[in-house]
Amino acid sequence: MITAVAGNLADGGGAAPPAERIRIRREDMARSRLRASTDGGADVGLSLPPGTALRHGDLLDGGGGRRILVEQIPEKIATARLRGRPGPEAPVLVGHIIGNRHRPISVGADGAVSFPIQADSELEVFGRLLSGVGGEGVDLSAGEAVFVPHGGADVRGHG
Repeated sequence: MITAVAGNLADGGGAAPPAERIRIRREDMARSRLRASTDGGADVGLSLPPGTALRHGDLLDGGGGRRILVEQIPEKIATARLRGRPGPEAPVLVGHIIGNRHRPISVGADGAVSFPIQADSELEVFGRLLSGVGGEGVDLSAGEAVFVPHGGADVRGHG
């Protein structure tokens, strides 16, 4: 039973390379109790302290010097980019429209807003919803990637 995260690759992660990996869906990364199988077929049980959320690249100590890498499974995401020189209200409206559909968002360094989708057909829906934003409009694209929501944009609570 694994009870703590030993580090993360992005933070240096330590010297020894991970021996195995587990792949987890984003929705399951926040669970404190989880059962998964490694790519080597080993059964892994996690019992983490309440409030602990796994992150892509986390390293788990599997005992006996065995290290297990946590990989978040890529998912379908849409990315919205404002065209031209939108007014200052445009990014706020984009976030508001996406948030009203209860989607978490991630904001890139270039100002692009990404959010998870279930199917490429949702691009048409969001295209209509965002059509009046930003003067010159919004470019939408779909792809697959590891989605990490913005830390300050938690949509689970409406407190």
